[in-house]
Amino acid sequence: MFEVKMVVTDLDGTLLQSDQSISQVDLNTLKRLGKLKLCRVAATGRNLYKVRLVLTEKSPFDYVIFSSGAGIIDWKSQKLIRSMSIPVDQTKQIEDFLIAENFNFKVSRELPDNHNFGWWKSYECPELTRYVEHHSKFGDAVTIDPTNPFPSSQFLMFFPSESDQFELVRAKIQLEFPDLSLIKTTSPFHSGYIWLEIFPNGVSKAHGIEEVCRITGIARENTMGIGNDFNDLEMLDFTQHSYVVDNAPEELKLKYLISLAHHEDGFSHAVNKHLSPL
Repeated sequence: MFEVKMVVTDLDGTLLQSDQSISQVDLNTLKRLGKLKLCRVAATGRNLYKVRLVLTEKSPFDYVIFSSGAGIIDWKSQKLIRSMSIPVDQTKQIEDFLIAENFNFKVSRELPDNHNFGWWKSYECPELTRYVEHHSKFGDAVTIDPTNPFPSSQFLMFFPSESDQFELVRAKIQLEFPDLSLIKTTSPFHSGYIWLEIFPNGVSKAHGIEEVCRITGIARENTMGIGNDFNDLEMLDFTQHSYVVDNAPEELKLKYLISLAHHEDGFSHAVNKHLSPL
């Protein structure tokens, strides 16, 4: 078995408890990893503003991959070491396409200010309303002006999970914009919705981990990952030892090793399989 030198964890639904805290057991495991000189990486879909709502500068991580890989920050120095964006011309092309197709969407500004966003409503959608109402607490939320686009970091679309609309729309967007990264994720607001995240080319948690491997000199064969949702797929396909917590969708549990649920210290349960007993 390959020696683990880097541990990568998703945050929401994986490491974080339901109240968005880190359990004392998992906190102790992260500190132990630090004492053993293992690299500790959080890989999350949260933007940097929302990362800082659940992690402090003293949280025991070495790197944080945020916005699904669009950004990377050295957590100890708080230095931003990756920031990927969609140029303003392409942002306008995407906006014009989505508006012409009568889609709902939101578009985030460039990192690290991507908690500020614009939104467009072509038809009534409770999920879009939930999103705007919730996230307007954390940043500026404005109706998109198609004549005045801005450089962006992410588009987000909302679909009922029981319909076939998601796959049809994803295929249409991929055909129109083959250089973009399209990522599926489960709505944190309502189990009846899934989201389509649209990022610059090359954005994924896996590419973020690959960059941290390059920086640290740690080989892919020495990595371990743990997640819980569809936006963790590329990450879990990249890491050598890959786990999902027991609260993950059933189709992911068929593909990866299974740990305990996030509220049962599933992070520590998985990590301890690869550490020598105390």
